[in-house]
Amino acid sequence: MSHPSREQFAQQVIEIVRAKFPLAQIARAEQPFAMRLNGHVAPLENLYRITCLRPEHVKDDVERWAVDILRVAEGMPSDEAESFDEMKKRILPMLLPETATDPDVAMIVTQPLVAGLRVGYAVDSERTISYVSQPALERWGLSLDEIHEMALENLVTRSDAINAHAAQDENNEIYLILFQTLDGYDASRLLLPTLHERLREHLGSPFAAGIPNRDILLCFRNDEETVARLKGQIAEDYRNMPHQITDKLMLVTADGIALRG
Repeated sequence: MSHPSREQFAQQVIEIVRAKFPLAQIARAEQPFAMRLNGHVAPLENLYRITCLRPEHVKDDVERWAVDILRVAEGMPSDEAESFDEMKKRILPMLLPETATDPDVAMIVTQPLVAGLRVGYAVDSERTISYVSQPALERWGLSLDEIHEMALENLVTRSDAINAHAAQDENNEIYLILFQTLDGYDASRLLLPTLHERLREHLGSPFAAGIPNRDILLCFRNDEETVARLKGQIAEDYRNMPHQITDKLMLVTADGIALRG
């Protein structure tokens, strides 16, 4: 059975949601392959993957996805049996590009990381990744510092058991360590509090990092040869891959993250 294209699937989502929730406001979001549902922006990638695996349940999956989004937008748990204490375990940081023309930066909870990049917060579920809005944060009674700390703790827990891929040079020394689990939070792992401490013995300090899209984090030596070898590929990935973040390189230092000049 052939699967619908992303464009066809997006239109299908709109039709299913309008039929089930006639009072809901749904339309394509400015971001690629995302919807705006009652002012709340939600990427469609997770939902699309699920419906491709079980197309016979597309209507039920889309309706459940919509309920999840509407509950997050209202600051409520995604399931009536789920408490906020359970839902808060699914809040994770998400690195987002900051553009002057993107209206959603003002609508969702974010804080600056470096020039051109912000940290947002998402509620992760099987069917979708939903950005936390300012009204939801207020309903939860959380400050920006509290949700940031909560999201980082969840990211650390989620990252404990993952395996990174290492590449060696002609002297059998590691020059590149790559994170690509494809769980939607690989780039966000740039924020891991122990990243510098764990990788500096292999890559030196400070070391460089690239996050061309949300599904990859490249950490590598901050020497001109290595940077020249990887910079072009990072720029190409940024141009061609979905969920773009930045083609700029970062420095990971003992004191935090900075742009590499």
